[in-house]
Amino acid sequence: MATIKYLLQSKNENSNIYVRYSINRTSVWKRKTGFVINPKNWSHDKAQPIQKSEELKILKSTLDKLSVSINDAYNVGVNSGIEFTGDWLQLQIDLFNNKVALIDLDILVNSIDDYVDKGDNLTRGSLKNLDNLKKFILKYESEALKGKQVLIRDIDLNFIDAFKKYHIGKGRSVNYIGTYLSILRAVVNKASLNGVPVHSQFKQIKVLKENKEPDEIIILDELEQRKIKNVKLAKEAHINARKWLLLGCLIGQRAGDLLNITEKNLKEIKGMRIIELKQKKTGKLVAIPLLPQALEIIESGLPYKISLEHFNRYSKEVCKEAKIKTMVKGKMRIDKKRTLTAGNYEKWQVISSHVCRRSFATNFYSDIPTPLIMNITGHSSEQMFLKYIGKTTYDNAHQMLEYFRKLAPERSEE
Repeated sequence: MATIKYLLQSKNENSNIYVRYSINRTSVWKRKTGFVINPKNWSHDKAQPIQKSEELKILKSTLDKLSVSINDAYNVGVNSGIEFTGDWLQLQIDLFNNKVALIDLDILVNSIDDYVDKGDNLTRGSLKNLDNLKKFILKYESEALKGKQVLIRDIDLNFIDAFKKYHIGKGRSVNYIGTYLSILRAVVNKASLNGVPVHSQFKQIKVLKENKEPDEIIILDELEQRKIKNVKLAKEAHINARKWLLLGCLIGQRAGDLLNITEKNLKEIKGMRIIELKQKKTGKLVAIPLLPQALEIIESGLPYKISLEHFNRYSKEVCKEAKIKTMVKGKMRIDKKRTLTAGNYEKWQVISSHVCRRSFATNFYSDIPTPLIMNITGHSSEQMFLKYIGKTTYDNAHQMLEYFRKLAPERSEE
């Protein structure tokens, strides 16, 4: 059990009062409390001011309150799992005296950097989100706070409300803002474990999400892929983008992995041609068997390198040429602003790199066991996978029933 004791180390008229805090035999720290006393007015036996004047009574009461404050912080720290040090003790004293030194990690952008530097197994997507959060905060400090730095201990409900309004004013959606508020909470929680004081309202902060109808699942089915394959294209850029688009629908990878495939990724194992790559987001090594249609694309020459921006633009143009005009509910940018506008559009208008992985997952769902598809697409759970392709657990049950029916004749022969 932690114990606390006050003591003097000097006989000077204005001697500093020290606090000695002991958690166990090896965890003992001593720091100045910020209060002074004449040793003549100090009881060494009771380790407190002698109660012979109103001023000394107030000093004793203040030291008693400091003891309560330190012990309360210790109990909170035990539940949070923080590391107790002499610096932690000094921080509690400074907090009590309302003169907390501005420690580096109390500055939000510094804690974001610390989260990145000490984060274990952060994915590329997480690192990008943390970088974007830091940019948000720096811009917010510049535009809304006139250069004042955001301190972690000041992040309360008013700050969150102002932060939301600021980004809504920039045209960002509630869900988009919510993503970064979730990341913000993770950073603040980590700072708290490092001993940085957190506002009492912080635990009340909730990340709200919009209740909206799910977006329509946009895919290219087999018939549409044939139309894309057979359409006559004049521009070399369109022919190249078509190769990437069709190959993507046949191997089910995210655009960042798809567009980086080279000859080095092509392997042959036991007479089978595969593409082997390490997924950037998951860090997972996957081997994707090449279907005849995919082999046909590769054997005609791998498509050349293309940026994601150009791939998205040319894919739309290719699909327009192939008359992929089914009306779908989706989102697209209809002006120069970055805001996505929901509405009903011809399918070619809302085609992007996402269609490749989703088409693969959806088109092969009923033909290939779900775990095998997930192994290629990189989904971490079946629930996420089914949501991704717009299916439910009932669809999955139906798929299992079909497999059971196929097995029934074999079992009846046994």
